[in-house]
Amino acid sequence: MTMTHRERIWAAIRGEVPDRLPWVPRLEFWHRARLRHGTLPGHLSSLTLTEITDRLGVGCYASIPDFTDPTNDAAMVDRGLGLFHLPVLPYRLTLQEVDRRVIRRNRETVVEYHTPVGSIRTVAVFTEEMLDAGASIPWITEHAIRDPRDFNVIGYIFSHLKVEPRWKGYLARREEVGERGITVGYLLATACPIQHIMKELMPLEQFFYALHDYPEKVEGLAEQMEPLYQQLKQIGADSPAEVILLGGNYDDAITYPPFFEKYLLGPLRDYAGMLRRKGKYLMTHTDGENQRLLPLYLRAEFDIADSVCPYPMTRCRLQEIRAAFANRITIWGGIPSILLCPASTTEADFRRSIEELTERYAHESHFILGVSDMVTADADWDRLQYITERVGTM
Repeated sequence: MTMTHRERIWAAIRGEVPDRLPWVPRLEFWHRARLRHGTLPGHLSSLTLTEITDRLGVGCYASIPDFTDPTNDAAMVDRGLGLFHLPVLPYRLTLQEVDRRVIRRNRETVVEYHTPVGSIRTVAVFTEEMLDAGASIPWITEHAIRDPRDFNVIGYIFSHLKVEPRWKGYLARREEVGERGITVGYLLATACPIQHIMKELMPLEQFFYALHDYPEKVEGLAEQMEPLYQQLKQIGADSPAEVILLGGNYDDAITYPPFFEKYLLGPLRDYAGMLRRKGKYLMTHTDGENQRLLPLYLRAEFDIADSVCPYPMTRCRLQEIRAAFANRITIWGGIPSILLCPASTTEADFRRSIEELTERYAHESHFILGVSDMVTADADWDRLQYITERVGTM
C-alpha cells in the first residue's frame, strides 16, 4: 500500500524501510527569493509554498519554522538575544521588569534594554544580499555583550523571562501540514546556554577570548540562563509535538570536539533521554563541517540529524556519515545544495550524483532525503522535479 509523506518519514525514523525514499526538501528560501525577483516558474506563480510542495510531489518541510511572519511585528524584536516570538513555537516568552525600546530604521532594528543593573542594546539588519537569497533572520551587527559589564545585564534579562506553554499555533501548523510531513516542535537553535552565548550574544572571536580571560563570567551567565532552558525543555517534552528540535549549527572548527564534549554533549544526551521516556524524538540541526564530531554525535544519542551536508560542500562523504551513525541516528538531508544549481554543477554531474545516491539509499531505514541546508535561490526547478521522478521510480 502506498504511504503518505508523513508515514514514510515516520517509518524512516523508527528504523523501518518505507515504500520509497522520503523526499522532503526545505523550499522556503528558494520560494521567498523567487517571489522577490518575480522569477517563479509561471505555472507556480499563483501557488502558495504548500501548494508548490504538493505540485512537486514532495513532503512538506516543517522542522525549522519560517521566521518571516508579516502579521507579527514582534516576531523578530528580540533577535539580538537569540529569542523569537512566533505563534508556531510551542511556548510564549515575556520580558518582565525590563524596559525594551525598539527603533526601526528601514531594514535595521535597534533594540535598547534598560534594567535596574544597567542597559544594553542590539542592532540587527537585513541587507539586500540577504533578501535576494531569501534569508529569514536578520544579521546581528551589534551584539548584546560587548563589555564584561554586559554579562550582568544579560543575566538579569534572562532571569526575568516568563515562559508559558502555548500549543495553538503549533497545532494549527500541524493541521495544515497534515499527511504532507511531520511538524517539529522547535525550541531554540542552540543546545545549551554556553552555545547560546557564543552563537547569539557575542561575536565569535570575542566569545573565545572571554571564555579564556574570564570564564567565571561566561559560565556564571550560562548558569543564570539554565532555568530558561530547563523550562523550555520541559515544555517541549509536555507538548503535543512528537519530535522536538533543539540546537544546531555545529562545526568541528568552532564547536570543536573538546568544546562539544564539555558543553554540548551532556545537554543533548540528557534531553534525548528525557524525550525518549515520553515516547518522543530529539532532532538537532547538523548543517556544518561534522567530520570530527561524528563520534560525539553518536554519544549524544539524539535521534535525527537535520540538514546533513556531505561532500563536496564539507569533507564528509555521505557513506562515512551513515557508517558513523550505525543506524542509530536518522539522516535528514544528504543532497548538497550546489547540486541543484546549474552554475555550480553540470547537468551530467547532477544526474550522476542523484542516481548514485538514490540507488544506494532507496531501500534503507534512517534516511530522509533533503537538501542541505536548504534549496537556494538559484536552484533549478527541473532538477527538483528530476529528483522527485527518480525517487518515485526506485
